[in-house]
Amino acid sequence: MLPRVYLNDGKGNLQRLTGAFDRTVMLTASCVVPYDFDGDGAIDLFLGGRAVPNEYGTIPRSYLLKNDGKGKFTDVTDQYSKELSKAGFVKHAVWCDLDKDGDQDLVLSLEWDGIVAFVNDKGKFSKKYITDNKGWWNFTLPVDVDGDGDLDLVAGNLGENNRFKASVQNPVRLYYNDYDDNGKKEQVLTYYLAGKEIPFATKDELVKQIPELKKKYLYAEEFAKAGLTDIFKKEKLEKAALLTANYFSNVILINNGSWNFTLKELPWEAQLTPYRNAAIADVNNDNSPDILLAGNFYPNNIQMGEYDGDYGTVLINNGNGKFSCALLNGCVIKGEVRHIRKISTGKKDSFILARNNDSLKVISFR
Repeated sequence: MLPRVYLNDGKGNLQRLTGAFDRTVMLTASCVVPYDFDGDGAIDLFLGGRAVPNEYGTIPRSYLLKNDGKGKFTDVTDQYSKELSKAGFVKHAVWCDLDKDGDQDLVLSLEWDGIVAFVNDKGKFSKKYITDNKGWWNFTLPVDVDGDGDLDLVAGNLGENNRFKASVQNPVRLYYNDYDDNGKKEQVLTYYLAGKEIPFATKDELVKQIPELKKKYLYAEEFAKAGLTDIFKKEKLEKAALLTANYFSNVILINNGSWNFTLKELPWEAQLTPYRNAAIADVNNDNSPDILLAGNFYPNNIQMGEYDGDYGTVLINNGNGKFSCALLNGCVIKGEVRHIRKISTGKKDSFILARNNDSLKVISFR
């Protein structure tokens, strides 16, 4: 769980630098994003905490790490922001100048929360919500989509093609507590069906984690009729750590200035899967940024099924923050795309797509 630094000798040979991190910097991280936030010429780091091992439901710690110029990193998180270390379940982070003041702000995409900016004010960071819609946000891509000179954000979420139809009135929730008093906390995921909050897990799945429910509900019919507070003790639910999600659409956030953003949902063709990454591409040579999207997620349980509804999608920029969807003109991208990176191949740009448990794929637009 200790991060590592590898030094490049200039010829593509990488050697590990021992002692780069103190042993207190131990985490399951989702991302490492570099930026010289103290302006001393040495590249510093933000490490986004993804989860606490074996304790999903406990908010992990994230880190701002200062570089001494020799590759030795020191935790300075609390010196720069009291809130950043416990920002939430970080899925993605990016440095970008959202307020056009000349320095980089830190934008975090959070699970069970909104999209949050830690605003850089002369080396101190203050928390500000870009959207407080609580989703399972996967990433943000800063890009000026409307040509007004400031950065907007393309944001990937779970999408709308799934069993969870979360809203403010009917959210998806996670209750994290020790329900059977065995010293280990369990996660109870719930959603609303016909106005009733019910566990997502089946009776058999719950019994594996909480065996006492087997005697309480001998028949599936009895379990099906039971409410949430019938299955679990009310005091256990009330004392549980509670996580909430009420919004799952993939969106674009239009920057109106002064930290005000307008949320615009992407067309329905771009709601069929969770998007994990995106890249800027001008596919029709109109000098307006179009967006290449990719995603999918396979290892769900049987009830959810594979999220495989995307084969590569381009958002065509129609101006004024409006987009339409187009396919990749015969090119089919199957698999779980985790990252997209633009590279230069001769006189044109190409895109490398990194797919989970699969080969890399390289595409370019003619």
